[in-house]
Amino acid sequence: MIVQKVLNNSLVLSCDDDNREVIVMGKGIGFSSRPGDDIAPDKIEKLFVVQEHSNRKGYLEALSSIPDDVIEMAAMIISRANAQLSNKVREQIFLTLADHLVFAIERCNKGIAIQNRLLSEVRRFYPQQYRVASDAVVAINQQYGLHLPDEEAGNIAFHLVNGQTQGDDVAQTMQSVKMLKDIFNLVQYHFKREIDTESINYSRFLIHMQFFLQRLQEGERETSRDSFLLVQIIKEFPHVYCCSLLIRDYVKSQLDIPLGGNELLWLTVHLVRITGADEQ
Repeated sequence: MIVQKVLNNSLVLSCDDDNREVIVMGKGIGFSSRPGDDIAPDKIEKLFVVQEHSNRKGYLEALSSIPDDVIEMAAMIISRANAQLSNKVREQIFLTLADHLVFAIERCNKGIAIQNRLLSEVRRFYPQQYRVASDAVVAINQQYGLHLPDEEAGNIAFHLVNGQTQGDDVAQTMQSVKMLKDIFNLVQYHFKREIDTESINYSRFLIHMQFFLQRLQEGERETSRDSFLLVQIIKEFPHVYCCSLLIRDYVKSQLDIPLGGNELLWLTVHLVRITGADEQ
């Protein structure tokens, strides 16, 4: 690999074997390097593919302005996330995460606290990502002598969740968390009971809803009509199906996307399981 541009002491711009533009990370890799120099393989710690549809110049300028230690911290967080999470984190979030860390450290040094009103929901709906983020906050506090609050673990968790989807908008991830919270409350209100969040059926329902909302936000629509099985489910569990319709109306109000028969079917099946309606 050849150095195309030195970004800072830890980062240089190059191309991989597939002729994709990549950011090469390595301790001191940019020090004394010049465009055209060969990159020693033993100096390469990580490769990040440059985002295709981004403002390339702005992207590279933003990266070059981030301190080396923050660059290394962001890379460490992504590496730990990939080691601990079942779904890998896209390394395209590297810049947004590193940029977030810069401002988080600056805010803490200035005594500025930013609330995360969805913190409890992040803990509930994305416990694995939150656990990785909490460990990251401990590492940041130790390295910089700070006292970042729990809210910051929620903020970092947002980036990790976002990195596991195809979108690049953290606001979209925040919307998903809010919708999960609202749907969960709607279910409990409709059935007038608390849902056992430790049950395997709840875990299955949560996973279904996470991927369901992700698909809708990414523009995937299910167009099939009501099936014979759905008709049977409606007859057997009309009260549960009414809850599915409430969720359908809520999703329509938030995303302006109608739900098809298959989604209503599987939504009702999951609700039957988590409410124990099939045991009554």
